[in-house]
Amino acid sequence: MAKQGFVNIHGKEYETVASRVNRFREKYPEYTIKTTIIKIDADECIVEAGILNEESRLIANGHAQEFRANSQINKTSYVENCETSAIGRALAAFGIGGTEFASANEVVNAIHQQNTPAKPVIPELKSPEYTKEEMDILHSLADGFVAFVAEGHFDDAKVTWDSLDNEQKTALWSLLDSKTRSSFKKYQKGN
Repeated sequence: MAKQGFVNIHGKEYETVASRVNRFREKYPEYTIKTTIIKIDADECIVEAGILNEESRLIANGHAQEFRANSQINKTSYVENCETSAIGRALAAFGIGGTEFASANEVVNAIHQQNTPAKPVIPELKSPEYTKEEMDILHSLADGFVAFVAEGHFDDAKVTWDSLDNEQKTALWSLLDSKTRSSFKKYQKGN
């Protein structure tokens, strides 16, 4: 598992957008992150995110595009994923990020699109046909889910959980540690 606030993809650690937003807020409390939906319809979303200084002057920006049909998660959260990616790209342009402009979500989606366009993001664990890339995606999704729960972002974890079918939930659940399972169960019982 990657350290908290990071997702490991193919041996490279990507800092989550949530972690980078926290660093941004701590270091630049007078600055603002502003997002604008450029295009939205039932299939596609394009978002621009901007970093504004205390005088509302644009310092850095980033754009993202998501398609609802790209993944299981996007079926219910393509707008949220698009906004998060745009914020991550704006933060990278501002200088808060790793060596990559791509967010962990963007990397996972790109790997999925390149290597497994006809397969689900999360393979069945009992299937003899899943690839290393699919297992990496599954582990990255588990890392992200653990990070959501550890940071108290249970609503985000629930969106991820609700977007999965039963086999995918079983696959994800098998990779979660007992603390994450317990915390998420308590959250679900409370709602």
